[in-house]
Amino acid sequence: MKKALSSIAFVLSLTVLSATGAQASSTQDAVGCGIGTMIFQNSTGLLYNLFAMTTNTTTLNTVSMTFGILNCPAGASLRGKIADFIEFNKPELAIEVAQGKGDRLDVLVEMFGVKEANRTAAIAALKSNQITIFSHQSADAIQDEMNKTLQAFVS
Repeated sequence: MKKALSSIAFVLSLTVLSATGAQASSTQDAVGCGIGTMIFQNSTGLLYNLFAMTTNTTTLNTVSMTFGILNCPAGASLRGKIADFIEFNKPELAIEVAQGKGDRLDVLVEMFGVKEANRTAAIAALKSNQITIFSHQSADAIQDEMNKTLQAFVS
């Protein structure tokens, strides 16, 4: 037991020594978003990144990422990821929604959280509202229309 504790202390001291000379990017770039990132936001270096990461993982980091709160950029939330997916695949998604089938459409419906048993009906609903959905230019507006359409099918 003493030997294990000595080994841990040695590794930690090496980490601290290397952290003082380490050139690291900003804490948010290195460890993501959350409470730890907010606390150590103006700090750089491996040691601060470790502190921020530990704080993030022991607090509400999953909630922060899901809802895009606590210093999380918009793209970190599920809504942001769906908007990015729509923006990147907009022309192909418009075609797949109009056809009522396609890999991107399947992924999108899954991202919205539609139960597998409801996916066929959800895709049919998107297909019937395709003109309304894709009459918008922005990914956020398209996502809002899709959200309205899929609301009855989301688990």
